[in-house]
Amino acid sequence: MTQTQIEAFISESAEFTPESCIGFTITSGYAHFKKVGNNSAKPTYRIPPRTTVAGLLAGILGYDRDTYYDLFQPDNSAVSVVPLNNPHTVSVSTTTVNTKADEAIKYIPPDVHYTKGVKALTPESYVELDRQRDPYEMLVDPKYRIYVSLAAEDVETELFERLSESRYHYSPSLGLSECLAEINDVERHSLTEADDEPIEVDSTVCELEGSTVVPKPGVTVCRERSPLYMEATDGGGRRTTTFGNVTYALERDRALTVKGQLAYDTGRHVVSFS
Repeated sequence: MTQTQIEAFISESAEFTPESCIGFTITSGYAHFKKVGNNSAKPTYRIPPRTTVAGLLAGILGYDRDTYYDLFQPDNSAVSVVPLNNPHTVSVSTTTVNTKADEAIKYIPPDVHYTKGVKALTPESYVELDRQRDPYEMLVDPKYRIYVSLAAEDVETELFERLSESRYHYSPSLGLSECLAEINDVERHSLTEADDEPIEVDSTVCELEGSTVVPKPGVTVCRERSPLYMEATDGGGRRTTTFGNVTYALERDRALTVKGQLAYDTGRHVVSFS
């Protein structure tokens, strides 16, 4: 889809109300969703931020970095995450190096053919830059059910086909590229608006103005403030435009009770979109 087509979808979709969605289950041995504002120590969100889900889907579709943000704005997309387990965390220390193209470490001298790379490794060829040892907080065996609806029907159709056929442009991962993920149980779902008040919601809830998560006995309510939407900048980078309070129940067999917020029944879960 061209930039002109993307802008046309945005102008035509003042408000986006999903009528159907794609649902799929994603899991991995480990996951890490780096919290904003932390550098040396790297804690993780428990729930993949909406921006992370957008990046995951864009990678499956083959979009380059900083080219897909307009497809996942609130007026033309809807995303919901249902945590299917409560993963514990471990701390993993990782030695990192700078991989910026014009500063990357030269492992192989320029006069040595790449097929001889193993023999070419010498201290002089790989210690040009200092290493940094960082502790990562990793989620162990995370599992989520993700629901997504897009106003761009041709993009949503391609996404469904790629998910169903495991035909990914970039391999899916949960946060870090090393946390390769498995996607299965891909389905299309019709959506029925839930009209109960209050509503029992299986998914996370991005609390909106006027909405309230009602505490209940036996349900541990957790909240994370995470990025929701991004935009590309003129300098070739990106920036977060909106953060939100994402609330979820710690116990996987318990639902959140919510007042003043739309929710939809997918046939498998009752979800709140953001």
